[in-house]
Formats: sequence, structure tokens, C-alpha cells
Amino acid sequence: MQQFFLPILAAVTVSMLLFGIVQLVGGLSEGKRRLEQRLSGEGKSEGFDPSTLTVVRRQTEIQGFSGTLAKLPFMYGMARKVSQTWPSMNLAKFFFLSLGVALFGGVVGTVVSAEPFIGVCAALAFGAGPFFVLNNRRNRLDRMMMDQLPDALDFLSRILRAGHSLSTGLQMMAEELPQPLSHEFRRCYDAHSLGQSLEEALKDTAIRVDNPDFGFFVTAILIQRQTGGDLSEVLTNISGMIRQRIRLQQHVKAKTAEGRFTGYILVCFPIVMFFIVYFLNPSYAAMLLHTSTGIWLLVTAGSMLVIGTVAIQKITTLKV
Repeated sequence: MQQFFLPILAAVTVSMLLFGIVQLVGGLSEGKRRLEQRLSGEGKSEGFDPSTLTVVRRQTEIQGFSGTLAKLPFMYGMARKVSQTWPSMNLAKFFFLSLGVALFGGVVGTVVSAEPFIGVCAALAFGAGPFFVLNNRRNRLDRMMMDQLPDALDFLSRILRAGHSLSTGLQMMAEELPQPLSHEFRRCYDAHSLGQSLEEALKDTAIRVDNPDFGFFVTAILIQRQTGGDLSEVLTNISGMIRQRIRLQQHVKAKTAEGRFTGYILVCFPIVMFFIVYFLNPSYAAMLLHTSTGIWLLVTAGSMLVIGTVAIQKITTLKV
């Protein structure tokens, strides 16, 4: 079985290499074509259509995919998450990286265990690694932004009370606030400085951040610019509301800590026990790795662990 499996891996490796070369050449030719179009003036239009901005954003984020794949909601959601977490990377590069890591894991698992099935499992585990890193980093950035947002709103409120304009307040927030929130305000202010209206720049920032609290902040500014009123007082009220939400979330997290810790123990205990038994009696534990019945038992146990982990996470995660 292994003599047929390794050529397949080699073929997949060559295919992925060719795919990367095609993506690189296609990206360079597309960039050259756009540059020539801009220099010739063919890309100019009579007026600005806000819907065009959304289309351009979608095409940029799902660069490297076309047709049915680019229209799937999952692809667009992944593209937004990748662009928000790593602005210099697009969805095609991320998928290419994940496939490369999965291929490496499959080769290592097959060579070490001499079992194609173990190689496939290792490929799936390694391939899921980049997605796990992406979710963790995105969640960490979200938490950092939301922890910084109340202080940022108070800072902007004081700037407005001092008599400065909103655009000046955004510039000062980009210079004075810590990362990663200052980076988003910097992009917003730069877009406004290059000619985009402040309303559209704030809307684009809300789309990138993709958080309800930040959406409240942008909505308050948009409404105030149309109806008038004391924006500094509105920002102070929003800041207090966000602080109360954060306090309630921390309280709920403390109450559910026991359930989450119990879930972690229940998930890790079978894996730790398997390695302990394999170390004490390798011949006994090897029956699970070198027999078809043992492999299917491992697959069933792994599936049940994944289902249990998801169930415990759903139970102990409360939306506030």
C-alpha cells in the first residue's frame, strides 16, 4: 500500500508547486494589466459608486479564486478573517500554506509509522494547524481591541471637548493609542486624508473590525453627523456600556471556569493515558496502531473527543 501512496504524495507536491507558480505569474500579470489600465486612463469613471467599493474589496480578499468558489459565504468569511488578521496575506496564500503543511505532516506520519492511514490522519491534523492559529490570533486581536476601546472612546471624548474636530481626533488616536486599535484608526484616517469621505472610512473600519461594540461607536458618529448633538457625551455613554459588558463577560467567564477546566481534563486524559500505556507496554498499545480494528477504534475515540469538546464549549460559552 505504501508503494502506491508515496507516488501520490509526490504528484500532489508537484501539483501544489505548479499551482503556486501559476498564482505568482497570474498575480504579476494582473498587477501589470491594472497598472497599464490606470496609466492609460481607461479605469476612470464619471462618479463614485459606493457599491463598487464592496465589489473591489471582495475581489481583493478572495484573490486567487474565481467562479463558484469565490461566491461561497464560507470563502468570503475566511477571506475577511485572513485579511483582518494578516493584511499582507490573501486567501489563496493561506490555503496554499495550509495544504503545504498538511502535505508535510502526511509525509512525516507515513515515514515514521509506515502506515498510510496514520499519514492521512497526520496530514489532517497538520492541515488544521494554520486554521487553529488563525482563529486564536483573530480572537486575541478582538479581545485586545475591545479592552482598548473604552479608553479610546474616553480619549476621543476629551479631544472633542477640547475643541478639536473629529478627523483630528482620529489622527491623535492613531498616534497615541496602543496596537492593534491604533492601526485601524490609522488606516481610517489615511483613507480620509486620501479623499474618501469620513463616513465611508468609518464604515470600512467597522467592517474590518467586525465587532458589535465598535459598530455602536461608528453608528453613533454617523447619526450625530446627520442630526447633531453632543458627540462627546454619546461617546462617554457608549464607553460606560462597553465597560459594563466587559465586566459581565468576565463574571460569566469566572462562573463557567470549572466547567471549562473539567472539559479540558476529560479531553486530555485519554490521550495522556494512551502515551503512558505505550511507554510502559509498547506491544499492548501497538495493537491500536497496527490492526484495522484498533485504527477504527482510534478514529471513533477521536471523533467522540471532538464532539465532546464542541459540546462542552457550546455549553460553557454564553453570549453577553
